[in-house]
Amino acid sequence: MDDDSIPVSGGVRFFTLAFAAFTVSLIPLALLAFIPVSVNFFGRVDLGQVFTGYAALLFYSFCAVCLILCLFSWLRYSQNIISLFFSIIILFCFNFIHLVPLFLKTGDNFSVFLQKISFAWHFEAASRGIFDSRDFSFYFFVSAFFIFLAVRGENRRTGLKTGFVTPILFLLTVFFFAVSCDRLYFRLDFTKNREFSVSEVTRQLCGQLENPLRITCWQSKELKNFYPQAQEVTEYLSMFASSSKNVFFNVKKAESEKLERLGIQGRQLKTENSTKVEYTTVYSAILLQYLDKSSIIPFCISTKNLEYDLAQRIQQLVSGNQRNLFVTAGNGYSLDEDYGYVLPWLNARGFFAREVEADKLPDFLTELEIQEMDRSQFLILGSDCLDDSACEAVKIAAEKGMSVLVMTSPYTVNLKDEWKVEKKYNPLLKVLNGWGFAFDYSLAEDLANFPLTMTSSDEGETVYKTVNYPLWISVLPQKEAFEGVILAWASPLICYGKTEPLLQTTALAWKQKPLDSIPDSPFLLDPFNIPKTASAQGEKNEVLTLAAILQDEEKNLSIGVVSDQFFLSSLMTGFTSSSVQGDFRNYDYTASLLLKLRGEEKLGELMRKTDSSSALYKISDEEVFIKTRNAVLFVCFAVLPLISALPGIILLAVKRRTFKIQKVKYEK
Repeated sequence: MDDDSIPVSGGVRFFTLAFAAFTVSLIPLALLAFIPVSVNFFGRVDLGQVFTGYAALLFYSFCAVCLILCLFSWLRYSQNIISLFFSIIILFCFNFIHLVPLFLKTGDNFSVFLQKISFAWHFEAASRGIFDSRDFSFYFFVSAFFIFLAVRGENRRTGLKTGFVTPILFLLTVFFFAVSCDRLYFRLDFTKNREFSVSEVTRQLCGQLENPLRITCWQSKELKNFYPQAQEVTEYLSMFASSSKNVFFNVKKAESEKLERLGIQGRQLKTENSTKVEYTTVYSAILLQYLDKSSIIPFCISTKNLEYDLAQRIQQLVSGNQRNLFVTAGNGYSLDEDYGYVLPWLNARGFFAREVEADKLPDFLTELEIQEMDRSQFLILGSDCLDDSACEAVKIAAEKGMSVLVMTSPYTVNLKDEWKVEKKYNPLLKVLNGWGFAFDYSLAEDLANFPLTMTSSDEGETVYKTVNYPLWISVLPQKEAFEGVILAWASPLICYGKTEPLLQTTALAWKQKPLDSIPDSPFLLDPFNIPKTASAQGEKNEVLTLAAILQDEEKNLSIGVVSDQFFLSSLMTGFTSSSVQGDFRNYDYTASLLLKLRGEEKLGELMRKTDSSSALYKISDEEVFIKTRNAVLFVCFAVLPLISALPGIILLAVKRRTFKIQKVKYEK
C-alpha cells in the first residue's frame, strides 16, 4: 500500500486494493451460506430473500473495506490497529445512527438525514427480498467517496499537490448522480410469493374501475423513526397506482384535526430517555374514494395484508355489495366476552359481521329474504345449545343458498372451570351428517402440539413446568393454513360424498377413544398424565381430518366445518399468544375460509400472500429434531471453523517444512 513505485494513479491503486481485500472477505460470507441451508432443514427459506440479503451484504462489505483503506491512508501505517479500531466504531455508529431520534429530540429534516446515511436503514428492503436500486446505489456512492478520501490521504502523505477543481467536480458529480438515483429508481420483488408486487387478482379488480379511484395516504413524519417499514407502505401504494390508469395516489401531511373529522384516530408511541418519557401521536391512514363512496384503512404501518385490504375495499366500492355475516354462539358462551375478538377481526377483514342470538335464530332465518341469503353467510360457534327448530332453520337456509361455517364437535369442555369432557344432545350433528360430515366419537391427538406451561406450588414456591399437550393440536403450515392453526379437543372428521378435507394432522396423530366404563369422564385430559405418543396410548398413528368443506353447485350448497368450537375463543387465544404478540392465525384462517365459501378464494389467498412462515415445522419427531440440531451445531461450531483455519494450518505447515529443508542444506 505504501509502495510509490507502481506507475498507476491513486484511484486505481486503492480500488485494486479494496477489490483484493473484498475478495478475501468473500470467504466468511460464503461460510454464512450454511445458515439458510441449516434453517431449511427445519422450516421454509425464501431464496429471494437470501439472494437480495447476500447482494446487500456484498455491497456493504465492499463499502466497509473502502472505509478501512481510507483510515489507513490518513493515519500512519504503523497504527493499523488504531485504524481498524476506528473503522469498527464508525461502522457501528453508521449502522445504528437512524435510531438516534428515538432517544434525542431531533428535527424532521435531521431525522431524515440520519436515515439516509444509516447502513442498516438501507438494508431493510433487501432483508425482505426487495432489490431497491436506491439502497445499492447508496453503498456504491459511499464506497466511491471513501476511495476518494483515501486518495486525498495518500496525496497528503506523498506531498503530491492537487488543485481544488478536480475534487470539487468529482464530489459534485457523485452528489448529482446520488440525487438522480434517489429520484429515478426501480424496485424488484424477489420473494417467492411476490409479496410486494401487485397480483393478477388485484389487477383484474382495478380493470373493472370505470371511474378514477383516488387513494390518499396520511403518514406522520415521526412514524418512520419508530417503524422503518412504514416507508414501504407509500412505496407499495405508489406501485399499486402505477398498475392501473384509473388509480391515482398522493401522500399528504397528517393533520390531526382533519383526520379526526374523518373519524381516524392516531396511535400513541412512547419514547424515553434517562430524564423523561414522552408520548407521540402518529397517524398512518389510507383513504379510498370512488365516485361518492369511500373506505378507510385507519392505521397501516406495513405491507402485510395491505394488498388484501385494498383489493377487498375496491371490490366493495365497485360492486356496492357488502359481505353480510351473521354470527351465533350456539354453545351458551357469550359473543362479547368469550368470543370478543371475532366481530372486530372479521369486520376489519371486510365482513359486515352482526350477532344473532341463539334463541332468536329460527325466527331470524325465517324472516331473512331469499335474495339476502345468496349474499349472506352464517358462522356458528358451537352448537350443543341449539334446539331442533334452530338446526332445521340452518338446514333450510343453507339449502336456499346461504353459505354456512360451523365450528363444533360431539364433545364440549368447560374452559372456565375444571377441564372435563361432556357429551350433550347436539341435533346439528345430524344435519351435518346429512351433508357429508361425520364425526368420529373420539378426540384427536398429535405429536405436533402446543406446549402447556403449568404452575404448581412446591414448599411455598411457584414452579413452572412446560409439557406437551397432544389434545391441543398445532396444525403445521399447509395449503389451506399457510401459517398453521391450533385446535383444542377436536374430534376427527370422516368425509364422504362430495365433502373434501381442509385441515389435516401429521402422520403421527392418533385417536383417544372414550372409556365406556367411566361415563362421567370418558377421556383423560390431565396434561401430566396423558400419554404423549400413540404407542403409549395403545393406538396406531394415522392422518386425521380436523376441518372439511362441501361446495356442491348442483344443490347450491356451500358448507364448512371445523371440529373445534373453541377455535375462535378469546381464552384460547390468550393461552396460545405470547406476552408481546397475539396469536390470531385462527382468525385469519376463518376469514379466508369464509371467502372460500363465498367463491372468492383468490381474494382470500391475498391474506396468505404476505405470511412468510418462520415456523420450524418440517421435523415433528423429537428424536429426529434433536439429531438434526446436533448435526447442524457440529457443522457450525466444528466443521466450519476447521475449514476456515485449514488454509492457515496448511500454510504454516508448508513454511515449517521449507524452513527445515533450508536449515538442513545450511548445516550441510
